[in-house]
Amino acid sequence: MRERVAVFAFSDARYDSRTLNICRTLAGTVEVALWNLGSVPSPLPSWQWHTLRNKRRGRMLWRWVLFVATLVRHAWRWRADLIWAADVYCLLPAVLLGWRWKAAVVYDSRELYSSLGSLARRPLAQRILAGYERWLVRWVDRVVVSAPRDADEVQRLLALRQRPVVVLNVPFYAEPARTDRLRQHCGIRHTELVLLYQGAVQEGRGLDRAVEVLRFLPEAHLCVLGDGPFAGKVTELAEQLGVHHRVHVLGAVPYDELLEWTASADVGWCWIEPISHSYALALPNKLFEYAMARIPVVATDLPAIADVLAQFPFGVCLPVDTPAEKLAEVVRHVCNHAAQYRAAADAAARQWCYERQQPIITELVASLIRQRTGCSKETVRAQKYQAAPEQKSK
Repeated sequence: MRERVAVFAFSDARYDSRTLNICRTLAGTVEVALWNLGSVPSPLPSWQWHTLRNKRRGRMLWRWVLFVATLVRHAWRWRADLIWAADVYCLLPAVLLGWRWKAAVVYDSRELYSSLGSLARRPLAQRILAGYERWLVRWVDRVVVSAPRDADEVQRLLALRQRPVVVLNVPFYAEPARTDRLRQHCGIRHTELVLLYQGAVQEGRGLDRAVEVLRFLPEAHLCVLGDGPFAGKVTELAEQLGVHHRVHVLGAVPYDELLEWTASADVGWCWIEPISHSYALALPNKLFEYAMARIPVVATDLPAIADVLAQFPFGVCLPVDTPAEKLAEVVRHVCNHAAQYRAAADAAARQWCYERQQPIITELVASLIRQRTGCSKETVRAQKYQAAPEQKSK
C-alpha cells in the first residue's frame, strides 16, 4: 500500500503556488489528499482534492474556527502517514488529526507569523497568534520555511532543536513567450509601459508608491494581479492623484495562468516595505516569478531580495525611502535596457526553479514516514516479545 500524505491549506489552492507545488511534488511518490478552501472543485486529477466551503468575508477568527471544525469533521475517517500543514492556521487541525492517525506532522511556516505585516497595527492579535504557534509547534516533527534567513529566525523564535528545512517558494521552470495579455485585457497601447504587481494586495507591498510613480511616468500603466484589503485604498489614491485611468486592479488569477499574464508586462514591481520583521526578511515568490517570466524588476533593497539580485542582476534594488520621481527614472531605465536584464533573469530562472526544490521535499517526507512506520514496527515487535514467555511456559 502506498504511503498517504494529507495537505491542509487555509486558502484556495488554485491561487496558492506553494501548496500546489507541494502537492504536485508529492503526488509522484505517495497518495496525496488536499483539503483547502474554495467554492468549486479543482479539475486536477493527480490527487484527491477536497474543497471546504467557507465565507470569504467576515471576521477572520470565525472563518478560521469554521475551517478547523469543517476540516476535522471531513477528514476524521481518513488516515495519513504524514500531514503537511501549509500555514499557521492549519497547525491545530494538523496536530489533532496527527494524534488520531499517529501521523508525522510537517509545519510549513511560510512567513514569520510572530511579526506579520498585516497585524503590525494589531499587537494583541499578533501576540495571540504567536502564542498559538509556539504552543502547537511542540507536537510538530519538522518545520519548513521559504528562505534561509527565515530558517535561523524561526529556529530562534520557536526554540526548535533542529534548524527548519528551507524550501524556496519558486516556480517550475518554463520558457514563456512574450504575450499581450495585459495590454489586450486593459486596453493599453503598445507604446505604453506596463508596470506589474502580483500578489496579495496589502499594506507594506509598495502599492501606494507604485501609484505615486505613475505621476512621473505618463507613458506607464500599473496592473495589479491579486486581491486583498488594500485594493480599495489603491483605487482611492489613484483617484486622488489623477491617474485612475492608468491603474488596473484585476484581482487574483489561477496560479496555472499566472506566468502567461506576467510575461506580458514590461517591469515587475517588488517593493516590500519593512513594516514588520517578517517583511524585513521577506523573499517573495513574485521575485522568482518575474525572473521566470524574463521581465526585469524594481525592488526594495532588503537583505534577502538584495542577495538574489546580487547573484543574478535581473533588476535594480533601491532604498525604501527613494523618492517617487527617482523610482520613475529607474523604471524607465530598466524598461529601456530590458534585453540585458532578461538575460540575467534567464540565468536566475535556471537556478531558482522548483525542480531543484523537489528532492528536498521528497526526502524530508520519506524520512519522516520511515521514522513513523519504523516506530510502529518496533512497537509491534515489543508486544510480541512480551507475549512470548507466556506461550513458552505453556
